Amino acid sequence: MKLSPSVEESESYLKKLFAEQSDFQSKRLFIGESEFRLFYFDTLIDSGVVQEFILKPLLQRPEAKIQDVVSILDYAETDQFEDAAQAIIYGKTVMQRDGEDKLYLLGADLKKERSINIPTNERVLRGANEAFIENLDTNLNLMRKLINSTDFIVKTYTLGRISQTKVAVMYLKSIATPAIVEELDRRLQSIDIDYVEVPGFLDELIREKKYSLFPQLLITERPDRARSYLMEGKVVVAGAGSPDTLILPVSFWSFFQSADDYQIGWLLGSIFRLLRICCFFITIGLPGLYVAVSAFNSQLLPINFVNTLQSSLKYVAFPPVFEALAMMLLLEILREATIRLASPVGQTIGVVGGIVIGTVVVQSNLVSNTMVIVAALTGLASFIVPSYEMSSAMRLLSYPALLLSAQFGLFGLAFFFVMVCIHLCHLDTMGYPYYTPPFSFGDAKDTLIRAPIWNLRGRPADTAPGNRIRLRNPRGWKR
Repeated sequence: MKLSPSVEESESYLKKLFAEQSDFQSKRLFIGESEFRLFYFDTLIDSGVVQEFILKPLLQRPEAKIQDVVSILDYAETDQFEDAAQAIIYGKTVMQRDGEDKLYLLGADLKKERSINIPTNERVLRGANEAFIENLDTNLNLMRKLINSTDFIVKTYTLGRISQTKVAVMYLKSIATPAIVEELDRRLQSIDIDYVEVPGFLDELIREKKYSLFPQLLITERPDRARSYLMEGKVVVAGAGSPDTLILPVSFWSFFQSADDYQIGWLLGSIFRLLRICCFFITIGLPGLYVAVSAFNSQLLPINFVNTLQSSLKYVAFPPVFEALAMMLLLEILREATIRLASPVGQTIGVVGGIVIGTVVVQSNLVSNTMVIVAALTGLASFIVPSYEMSSAMRLLSYPALLLSAQFGLFGLAFFFVMVCIHLCHLDTMGYPYYTPPFSFGDAKDTLIRAPIWNLRGRPADTAPGNRIRLRNPRGWKR
């Protein structure tokens, strides 16, 4: 709607629009020979900023132009009521001088945010200890401090008809593949929804395979990790109201990488990464392997181990598949209770509950000693993976593996892993393969192992085809 030069008409329109908003304010001011109106939400503005940088300069120079007087960087003008209403909702102060057919949008919003803390979900022993927070501007500030380059591009979107959530897409222009940026832009522009939660909603709305358990976008709260993926040609998506960012496209192997891998020696980093990948198979297959060798294929084990296993199962009332299911469900219940309760209480429940319940179920002959060990090792193996989403997928996949093993033994377990591998080969993210078997040393340099930094000369060919050279003369001191 076109603006009227009359401040009374503007006030009437905005008061009608925000009639049910108890915190909407309209202030009438006479400064010099001019009449002004200020429109704002008093819960969103910083009254000190309004007083110091808007009203005080106007009192000193009442007849001067507004843009020459107010000392606020966030300054804009409009002649549309819709733009003014949107600015008020975002916490700006809207001003109009009587007789002028334009509104001044002045950024005087109240800044309330928590301080930058250490990461809570991605703790490391070496490296940076800064984490993103819920304020998008602060998160962009952290990223710009880490990447001081004109190639660093930030594009902002507003998603959600009602929520009007701000989302920022970050990439390096000289490294990222334009096709990825264009495809992401197309998908974000096509989202038509009332409100958006970042990262959960965006993850589901832009991923290819909607029903796959495996995470197809990597979520991180660490600015340094986001920077490292930007340097590989990937794209980072951040949103207002969330301390987590999305990274895409990523491969299956990205979920086993940790920031610690690059802060310690390459040999230690490779060993720890191999350990995480081994824990992937342990989490999914160990309960099923226990059931298979207990009920079907005990002849594959040494005779002493078979005797020990059978003696532990002698007085157990339930078959191995039921005791395995019971212990896995109990582990999930303890885990959820530990997360949902207050931190001191949750730690106590996790430790004491695990010890007490484990002891009771063994003494009551509901499960065997071996099954308690299997359940504990399975739980610990799932926690070693740096990605919460991949860890959760691994634990859920252990249930169908267990049921197939209970029906068909080791053949059922092997069949399940073949099906998982086929499913991984069918996945892709933003049109790029999700899983590439690392059968060559070139593919395994930063997947199965972490090769020395001086040997990681090239960026991934799929996400950075135009600028693959990462290192030119890394050890130039050595002649």
